Amino acid sequence: MSQSTLRYAVIGAGGISAVHLNAIATQLGVEVVGISDPAAPAQWRLPEGYGHAPKFSDPAKLLRETRPDLVSICTPNKYHAELAQLAFAHGAHVACEKPMAMTLAEAGAMEAARARAGKHGGINFSYRNLRSFRFARELVARGDLGRLLRVNCVYLQSFLGAPAQPYSWRNDLALAGFGALGDLGVHMLDGVSFITGLDYQRVVGLAQTLIAEKPDAAGHPQRLTTDTNAAWLSELTGGIIATFETSQVAPGYGNFFRIELSGESGTLAVLSDSPDDLWLRAGPTLTRYATWQTDLPKQALPTEFMRGAKPVTPGGIVRAIRGEPEAEYPTFADGLRAQRMLHAIGESMRSQAWATVG
Repeated sequence: MSQSTLRYAVIGAGGISAVHLNAIATQLGVEVVGISDPAAPAQWRLPEGYGHAPKFSDPAKLLRETRPDLVSICTPNKYHAELAQLAFAHGAHVACEKPMAMTLAEAGAMEAARARAGKHGGINFSYRNLRSFRFARELVARGDLGRLLRVNCVYLQSFLGAPAQPYSWRNDLALAGFGALGDLGVHMLDGVSFITGLDYQRVVGLAQTLIAEKPDAAGHPQRLTTDTNAAWLSELTGGIIATFETSQVAPGYGNFFRIELSGESGTLAVLSDSPDDLWLRAGPTLTRYATWQTDLPKQALPTEFMRGAKPVTPGGIVRAIRGEPEAEYPTFADGLRAQRMLHAIGESMRSQAWATVG
C-alpha cells in the first residue's frame, strides 16, 4: 500500500481500545472509519477525540460498510478467532490483542486465514516496546553473555486479590480461556522468546484458582473460573532450563514483570517497572572470578540506543502495511508460538507429566 489514506476500524471499545487508537489512529494518513461494540456507546472507553467516529453494534456491518484497510480487535479473547477471520475475508489487515485465541486450533485457523488473504496480522505483545527488553535482546544476539545457561521469569500482580477490584470478563473461562496463565503468562512466553531468540521444546506446569468468587460491579457474587496463579518449567533450544511463575493475587505487587538470564560470561535482568535500565554483570574479566556477594549493578541504557528506539506494537503494523523498510511488529506467527506453549502447559496439567511443544 502507498502513502494514501489508510482506513482504520476498531472492534471492541473497552479499555485496551485506547492503546490501539493512540498508537495507530494518531499516525499520519490514518483515518478512523468506524468503531464497533455491542455495548451502548455511553459505556465505551475510548480516548478523547474519537466521539465523532461512526459507531456500530455489529462488527460485520462495520466491515461491510466502512471497508477498512486495517482492523484492531480489542474484544474478549473468545471472539478473536471469529473476528480476525471475518476481517481477513473483508480484505483487511488485523492487529489483535493477546492472547491470540482461546485454543491452539483457533490460533492456527487465524494464521491460515491470514496467509490465504495475503494480509498482515499482528499480536499486541506490548513489552516488545520496552527499550530495556530490546537492548537485552541485542546483548544476547551479539553474544555478550556467551552461551546461555539459564532463564528465570516472574510476572506478579495483586489487583485480582484486592477486594475493591470487581469481577470482570477476565475471570470467566468461557470468555477469557485463561486467567493469569493467558493474561500475564503469554507476555512471559513471548518476552523470553523475544529476548533469547530461543524456542520452547517441552514443558511441565501447574495452575490454580485461589479465589473462589468476587462481587461484580453491581455487588453480586460471581464464581471465578479462571486461574489466578501458575508456574511452569520449560526446556528451551539447546537444553536450557527456564522457570516461570505468575500470579494475580500477590499483595504488594503492581505490575512486576522480570526476566533474568545467565550466560557463560554474564547475567542480566530486565524489569517492566524500569524500562530504561537493566541489571547487568558481564564480560570475561568480571566473570573470570567467583562472586561471593551478589551484585547485579543497575545500568542506564545508552542514550543513542534510547533515542533511536520506537514502539513496534500495535502501531508498527502500519509501517509494514506501507512497505517501510525494516518495519517490525509481533506477528501472528509469534502469537501462534505462544499459543503452542499455552496448549502444552494445559496438556501437562491434564496428564501431570511433561508435554512436548508441537
